[in-house]
Amino acid sequence: MRLGRKGASATAIGFLMGVPFLLSACGGSPSANAQSATTSTAKSTTTTTLSATDTAVLNAYRAGWAAYTHALKTANAFDPSLPATMAQPLLQKVEAQLLGDQHAGDIGTGSIQLHPKVSSLTATTATVVDCAYSSSEYVYVKTGKLVPPITKPQNVGVKATMELAGGTWKVAQQSVTEGKCSGGS
Repeated sequence: MRLGRKGASATAIGFLMGVPFLLSACGGSPSANAQSATTSTAKSTTTTTLSATDTAVLNAYRAGWAAYTHALKTANAFDPSLPATMAQPLLQKVEAQLLGDQHAGDIGTGSIQLHPKVSSLTATTATVVDCAYSSSEYVYVKTGKLVPPITKPQNVGVKATMELAGGTWKVAQQSVTEGKCSGGS
């Protein structure tokens, strides 16, 4: 679930490819931007009635991002919201990434605005596409300075695979395309 930082091109592959959530880094004053990471969802100007299953899938997708951004604020790989919202193989990769962030001494700040849609649905899996807007960034805990490379806020195309297990939808895989939205999102 992350973009940007420390070789963006090398790390800018997502859940479907087996890399954690991607967030984009952006420039700016660390003191002005070093607030906790947040996730929000923009309200649509059109009215669409969603099925109860679609609503549950989208709520689970949003919960996965909320769990990740919460854990990222302190680089906490053991945040209990992670296994509550993510399934394997994603969970293990996110935990490993957060342990790496903790070791490097950096955390994530900023925000991501989500605009998800369910693009396909079966009894136990769903695909969510999103054109998220990220103004997230990574900062060094000790100095408050931004972790390079620093990029401008941008739209990112997200495609997530959700799995239903034990009556709960969880994010299992995800891919992200930096700088543009794709996959019908």
